[in-house]
Amino acid sequence: MSENPPPGEGPRGPRSPFPDGFRIEVDPERVDEAVRTLAERARTLFDQGRYTRIRVKYKGKPLIRDIPLGVFLATEAVTFWYGGLLSALVVNLGARAILEVELVHDADERVREGVDLFLAGEVDAAEEKFREALRMKPGDPAASYHLGILLRVTGRRDEAIACLEVAAAAKDFVDAEKAREALERLRRGPRAL
Repeated sequence: MSENPPPGEGPRGPRSPFPDGFRIEVDPERVDEAVRTLAERARTLFDQGRYTRIRVKYKGKPLIRDIPLGVFLATEAVTFWYGGLLSALVVNLGARAILEVELVHDADERVREGVDLFLAGEVDAAEEKFREALRMKPGDPAASYHLGILLRVTGRRDEAIACLEVAAAAKDFVDAEKAREALERLRRGPRAL
Protein backbone atom coordinates (compact mmCIF):
# COMPACT_ATOMS: atom_id res chain seq x y z
CA MET A 1 0.00 0.00 0.00
CA SER A 2 2.62 2.62 0.94
CA GLU A 3 6.37 3.05 1.16
CA ASN A 4 8.28 5.07 3.70
CA PRO A 5 11.75 6.39 2.89
CA PRO A 6 14.53 5.38 5.28
CA PRO A 7 15.20 7.73 8.20
CA GLY A 8 17.03 10.86 7.08
CA GLU A 9 15.74 10.56 3.55
CA GLY A 10 12.93 12.27 1.71
CA PRO A 11 10.90 10.83 -1.15
CA ARG A 12 13.81 11.04 -3.59
CA GLY A 13 16.89 10.27 -1.53
CA PRO A 14 18.79 12.35 1.01
CA ARG A 15 16.51 14.86 2.67
CA SER A 16 16.66 18.35 1.26
CA PRO A 17 16.36 21.38 3.53
CA PHE A 18 12.95 21.99 2.02
CA PRO A 19 9.82 19.87 1.65
CA ASP A 20 9.53 16.53 3.38
CA GLY A 21 7.13 13.95 2.15
CA PHE A 22 6.29 10.38 1.50
CA ARG A 23 5.18 8.11 -1.30
CA ILE A 24 1.92 6.29 -1.43
CA GLU A 25 1.19 3.36 -3.69
CA VAL A 26 -2.29 3.40 -5.16
CA ASP A 27 -3.67 0.01 -6.11
CA PRO A 28 -6.81 0.22 -8.30
CA GLU A 29 -8.35 -2.50 -6.14
CA ARG A 30 -7.67 -0.62 -2.89
CA VAL A 31 -8.10 3.09 -3.60
CA ASP A 32 -10.02 3.60 -0.35
CA GLU A 33 -7.10 2.23 1.67
CA ALA A 34 -4.67 4.61 -0.06
CA VAL A 35 -6.95 7.56 0.65
CA ARG A 36 -7.27 6.58 4.31
CA THR A 37 -3.48 6.26 4.66
CA LEU A 38 -2.91 9.63 3.00
CA ALA A 39 -5.45 11.36 5.25
CA GLU A 40 -3.99 9.75 8.41
CA ARG A 41 -0.45 10.81 7.59
CA ALA A 42 -1.51 14.32 6.65
CA ARG A 43 -3.53 14.68 9.87
CA THR A 44 -0.58 13.54 12.02
CA LEU A 45 1.76 16.03 10.39
CA PHE A 46 -0.85 18.80 10.58
CA ASP A 47 -1.34 18.11 14.29
CA GLN A 48 2.41 18.52 14.79
CA GLY A 49 2.11 21.97 13.21
CA ARG A 50 5.06 21.33 10.92
CA TYR A 51 3.46 21.92 7.53
CA THR A 52 0.96 24.25 5.93
CA ARG A 53 0.44 22.87 2.41
CA ILE A 54 0.34 19.55 0.58
CA ARG A 55 1.69 18.98 -2.95
CA VAL A 56 0.80 15.80 -4.85
CA LYS A 57 3.08 14.66 -7.66
CA TYR A 58 3.17 11.82 -10.14
CA LYS A 59 6.53 10.97 -11.72
CA GLY A 60 8.00 14.16 -10.26
CA LYS A 61 5.40 16.52 -11.72
CA PRO A 62 2.70 18.24 -9.65
CA LEU A 63 -0.76 16.94 -10.46
CA ILE A 64 -2.52 20.01 -9.10
CA ARG A 65 -1.70 23.27 -7.31
CA ASP A 66 -0.60 23.09 -3.68
CA ILE A 67 -3.52 22.59 -1.32
CA PRO A 68 -3.61 24.21 2.12
CA LEU A 69 -3.27 21.32 4.55
CA GLY A 70 -6.20 22.49 6.65
CA VAL A 71 -8.49 22.53 3.60
CA PHE A 72 -7.26 19.10 2.55
CA LEU A 73 -8.03 17.70 6.00
CA ALA A 74 -11.35 19.53 6.34
CA THR A 75 -12.67 17.58 3.37
CA GLU A 76 -11.11 14.46 4.92
CA ALA A 77 -9.52 13.89 1.51
CA VAL A 78 -12.29 11.47 0.61
CA THR A 79 -14.56 13.67 -1.46
CA PHE A 80 -11.59 15.31 -3.12
CA TRP A 81 -9.87 12.06 -4.03
CA TYR A 82 -12.84 9.80 -4.71
CA GLY A 83 -14.57 12.44 -6.78
CA GLY A 84 -11.72 13.27 -9.04
CA LEU A 85 -8.00 13.14 -9.29
CA LEU A 86 -7.08 9.84 -7.71
CA SER A 87 -9.87 7.88 -9.37
CA ALA A 88 -9.12 9.41 -12.77
CA LEU A 89 -5.42 8.65 -12.44
CA VAL A 90 -5.99 5.03 -11.49
CA VAL A 91 -8.53 4.53 -14.29
CA ASN A 92 -6.20 6.09 -16.88
CA LEU A 93 -3.20 4.05 -15.79
CA GLY A 94 -5.13 0.85 -15.23
CA ALA A 95 -2.39 -0.23 -12.85
CA ARG A 96 -0.72 0.64 -9.62
CA ALA A 97 0.65 4.15 -9.36
CA ILE A 98 3.01 5.67 -6.86
CA LEU A 99 2.14 9.23 -5.90
CA GLU A 100 4.66 11.48 -4.20
CA VAL A 101 3.18 13.62 -1.47
CA GLU A 102 5.24 16.61 -0.38
CA LEU A 103 4.39 18.53 2.74
CA VAL A 104 5.43 22.14 2.48
CA HIS A 105 5.76 24.78 5.16
CA ASP A 106 5.43 28.41 4.08
CA ALA A 107 8.74 29.10 5.82
CA ASP A 108 10.46 26.86 3.25
CA GLU A 109 9.19 29.13 0.50
CA ARG A 110 10.56 32.19 2.34
CA VAL A 111 13.97 30.52 2.56
CA ARG A 112 13.93 29.83 -1.18
CA GLU A 113 12.96 33.42 -1.88
CA GLY A 114 15.74 34.60 0.44
CA VAL A 115 18.34 32.47 -1.33
CA ASP A 116 17.23 33.86 -4.72
CA LEU A 117 17.41 37.42 -3.40
CA PHE A 118 20.84 36.84 -1.84
CA LEU A 119 22.17 35.41 -5.09
CA ALA A 120 20.79 38.46 -6.92
CA GLY A 121 22.69 40.75 -4.53
CA GLU A 122 19.60 41.93 -2.65
CA VAL A 123 21.13 41.36 0.79
CA ASP A 124 18.66 43.38 2.89
CA ALA A 125 15.62 41.78 1.24
CA ALA A 126 17.19 38.32 1.60
CA GLU A 127 17.86 38.90 5.29
CA GLU A 128 14.21 39.87 5.83
CA LYS A 129 13.03 36.67 4.08
CA PHE A 130 15.28 34.50 6.26
CA ARG A 131 14.09 36.28 9.41
CA GLU A 132 10.48 35.94 8.29
CA ALA A 133 11.02 32.20 7.81
CA LEU A 134 12.43 31.96 11.33
CA ARG A 135 9.41 33.80 12.75
CA MET A 136 7.17 31.27 10.99
CA LYS A 137 9.27 28.24 11.90
CA PRO A 138 11.60 29.05 14.83
CA GLY A 139 14.87 27.13 14.79
CA ASP A 140 14.52 26.09 11.15
CA PRO A 141 17.98 24.86 10.15
CA ALA A 142 17.77 26.01 6.51
CA ALA A 143 16.73 29.54 7.44
CA SER A 144 19.33 29.61 10.23
CA TYR A 145 22.06 28.41 7.89
CA HIS A 146 21.35 30.90 5.12
CA LEU A 147 20.88 33.78 7.54
CA GLY A 148 24.15 32.78 9.24
CA ILE A 149 26.02 32.88 5.93
CA LEU A 150 24.48 36.25 5.07
CA LEU A 151 25.42 37.64 8.49
CA ARG A 152 28.95 36.27 8.13
CA VAL A 153 29.35 37.95 4.75
CA THR A 154 28.03 41.25 6.10
CA GLY A 155 30.44 41.18 9.05
CA ARG A 156 28.01 40.38 11.88
CA ARG A 157 30.15 37.63 13.36
CA ASP A 158 28.38 36.97 16.69
CA GLU A 159 24.93 36.78 15.10
CA ALA A 160 26.32 34.56 12.35
CA ILE A 161 27.81 32.15 14.90
CA ALA A 162 24.47 31.88 16.74
CA CYS A 163 22.59 31.06 13.52
CA LEU A 164 25.18 28.63 12.22
CA GLU A 165 25.22 26.78 15.55
CA VAL A 166 21.51 26.04 15.12
CA ALA A 167 22.05 24.73 11.58
CA ALA A 168 25.14 22.71 12.53
CA ALA A 169 23.28 20.98 15.37
CA ALA A 170 20.37 19.82 13.21
CA LYS A 171 20.60 16.05 12.71
CA ASP A 172 18.66 15.72 9.44
CA PHE A 173 19.77 18.99 7.84
CA VAL A 174 21.52 18.40 4.52
CA ASP A 175 23.87 21.40 4.96
CA ALA A 176 24.80 20.73 8.60
CA GLU A 177 28.38 19.90 7.61
CA LYS A 178 28.70 23.16 5.66
CA ALA A 179 27.39 25.01 8.71
CA ARG A 180 30.03 23.33 10.90
CA GLU A 181 32.77 24.32 8.42
CA ALA A 182 31.56 27.93 8.35
CA LEU A 183 31.51 27.96 12.17
CA GLU A 184 35.08 26.69 12.27
CA ARG A 185 36.25 29.48 9.96
CA LEU A 186 34.38 32.10 11.99
CA ARG A 187 35.80 30.87 15.29
CA ARG A 188 39.36 31.01 13.95
CA GLY A 189 39.03 34.76 13.76
CA PRO A 190 37.99 37.68 11.60
CA ARG A 191 40.54 36.88 8.90
CA ALA A 192 38.93 33.49 8.35
CA LEU A 193 35.86 35.04 6.76
